Amino acid sequence: MTKNQLFLILKTSITGILLLGIGGCTTAELAIDLAKKHKFKEEQVEATQIVASPHYKIGNPYQIDGIWYYPDRDLTYDKTGIASWYGDEFRGKMTGNGEIFDPALVSAAHKTLPMPSVVRVTNLDNGKSLVVRVNDRGPYVSGRIIDMSREGARLLGFKDQGIARVRVKLLVEQSLRLEELARKGEFPLLSEASGPLPETTAAGKPVVSLSARTTRANPQKKKSSSSALELLSHSRSGNVINTEPQVTNIWIQVGAFHSEDNAKNLLTNFADLKDGTVLETIKDGRVLYRARLGPIQTVGQADSLLKKIYSRGFDGADIVVD
Repeated sequence: MTKNQLFLILKTSITGILLLGIGGCTTAELAIDLAKKHKFKEEQVEATQIVASPHYKIGNPYQIDGIWYYPDRDLTYDKTGIASWYGDEFRGKMTGNGEIFDPALVSAAHKTLPMPSVVRVTNLDNGKSLVVRVNDRGPYVSGRIIDMSREGARLLGFKDQGIARVRVKLLVEQSLRLEELARKGEFPLLSEASGPLPETTAAGKPVVSLSARTTRANPQKKKSSSSALELLSHSRSGNVINTEPQVTNIWIQVGAFHSEDNAKNLLTNFADLKDGTVLETIKDGRVLYRARLGPIQTVGQADSLLKKIYSRGFDGADIVVD
């Protein structure tokens, strides 16, 4: 049914009310309800016409609301931040890699990781930890690191709160195995990994290297002798592990450098906004200096500060918890 047809139904119904002069407000409400039901049926028909076309995807750099994102096959990914979740408003819609989103299943959206890939998401506030399959892009609310499905948020214990402080760590071998299966046109859910693989038709079978750590580098990696199903069954989605909760602080990281002076110089750009500090860490065997503002008391305050930093052209800044 087209919008014109829907409008005609509503117009005809209301015209009849005016001519007959009966029922007043009650009859008008019935007419509007009838129109809404026709629209709902139309939306249902449209939803059933969506056909899954799963494929392996990293993707090209893209821009959302003025912010650039750079998808990357980063097998060293291990970050903290704020998680959110999405649900029924996206039910039945296509995910970033051509699957159909179901909020009742455990899945996640990430801005840059390959699809599909496997991550362990740990709620630092309560210690609940869950293995999750990434098959969508998002979230595009500033300062959010990952968007869980409704079921994923429920299992991690933050569905009612809406957000949580989390750690997101890519599971390398499991992700490589999903990538290998995707090359064959196979896209199992993690919960199905120990059983027969579902039959599906892939949109394509991309040529990918299973030895590259990122899309920008290509070191060799020792191949595992474990089968795909064995690796995936060890990290089945939906199995929550309880760990010790962690007391964390909220920071905004504005940059990371191998030079301490560069990190300190960057912080001078935000001296009027918030106190900053340089934290030293080791990454890939090298010293890395992280320029951060904080600590910050609440997520709301961090969101507000992040917007001010973006307005100054530093769109690579992000919220982290530590």
